Amino acid sequence: MELIYRSCRVLTIPELNLDADCWIPKVDVSWEEQGALRHQLLTGPSDIFKIIDEAEVYAIDMAKAWIDVEFMTADPENFVSAE
Repeated sequence: MELIYRSCRVLTIPELNLDADCWIPKVDVSWEEQGALRHQLLTGPSDIFKIIDEAEVYAIDMAKAWIDVEFMTADPENFVSAE
């Protein structure tokens, strides 16, 4: 699943944990900063999600929360709530 959130590209890349028979929510957040492409890889719990769709929803929520904190901290005066 891929989407744009606050000018960041969010790409879910769930991974199957064969030992736990669960999906690991992973997400790559990328954005442009001063002409350079930056990335942040986030990983969620490895033993909760039996259904890939649930892992992807968790990954998206995890990315949005990270973006909100990261960019609010970086520039709080220009931060506009997404809600």
